Amino acid sequence: MSIKHGGAKPRPRFTRVSALGPLALIVVLPALCASQKLVTFDAPNSSQSPYLGTAAASINLWGAIVGDVTDDNGGVHGYLRATDGKFTEFDAPGANPSPGYPCLYFVGGTCPAAINDLGVIAGWDGDVNGVFHGFVRTPDGKITVFDAPGAGTAPNQGTLPYAIDDQGSVTGYYQDAGNVYHGFVRSADGNVLSFDSPEAGAGPYLGTEPESINNLGEVAGIAVDANGFGHAFVRSADGHFTTFDPPGSAGSDYGVNGVFVNDLGVVAGGYWQGAGNVSFGFEGIPSGIISAFQVPQAGTAAFDGAYPNAVNLEGTTVGNVTDSNVENHTFVRYANGQTIVFDVPGQMAVPGSDFGSAAYGINALGVVAGRWHDANAVLHAFIWAP
Repeated sequence: MSIKHGGAKPRPRFTRVSALGPLALIVVLPALCASQKLVTFDAPNSSQSPYLGTAAASINLWGAIVGDVTDDNGGVHGYLRATDGKFTEFDAPGANPSPGYPCLYFVGGTCPAAINDLGVIAGWDGDVNGVFHGFVRTPDGKITVFDAPGAGTAPNQGTLPYAIDDQGSVTGYYQDAGNVYHGFVRSADGNVLSFDSPEAGAGPYLGTEPESINNLGEVAGIAVDANGFGHAFVRSADGHFTTFDPPGSAGSDYGVNGVFVNDLGVVAGGYWQGAGNVSFGFEGIPSGIISAFQVPQAGTAAFDGAYPNAVNLEGTTVGNVTDSNVENHTFVRYANGQTIVFDVPGQMAVPGSDFGSAAYGINALGVVAGRWHDANAVLHAFIWAP
């Protein structure tokens, strides 16, 4: 399993512009200023126990948000928060009703990962045997569960969708019986096509891990090679692969830890740089220049730094930055390099906790959704508007 999905951190042949990007444009807004744009929320029946609660995973153009909520009985359920703030909670058929921990820990329950602009939701669920299955939920509430052909049926194997486009095509990866990862695209009519990046290794916990799909059918993700090193890839709708390594990643132990693509073909993500394995962000286009950047407050020890989690149509990248105390803060980085780093008021600030806040979704209007842990380690969701 790659470090991206198995470790504590949510895990090219191009000209390097700058190691840190246009730092002259970077600003950090005080937490108070950023907090004036924040709305925090919990889904109904959200547990107030440590490590449990509400997390946001994705936001669409209209401001609808999906994520997961853990109740006091350890039940993990999917939710839809509509634009008007109304909640709809749901469970995928066959999902383990009470895995005990939220989707952040990859245990079970119902775990929405993405919502498109038409309100179709994609995600995964874990059954009572610890096997993962994909699902698609239409706006009328119908849920279709599916497995990619070749997906393993042992605990911790199965199908994990991560993204959906406006045509209803879903991408993600599946783990086969030999624990190798393969990418897939499931079309709206239910046809599932599997694929492997040319860079992907064929051994256990290696392979192809798609994370994003745009409305042109381009899929972006990570290919973990035979040495356990992650490379970025973009796969066109007709199956052509472009693979690349962001500047500085070749000297690290693990390579790329995230890749996302918008409708203009701009890719953004993160990678570990150099022998120190500090995480940096990158942004650019596979046919041109890939630029590296770092985020204010980033620490300089191994696994500190910027972890991008999404990019929108305007090229705004969002994610979290880990500081020198191993605490996380949310960042929003605009295409011109201007960067805002903020904390959710009341978020956990305990050195070494690896908690805090993180953005996981941004829509075309720049509205951000994410999750945060409070001082008691309870999980909550937030919305941030520019």
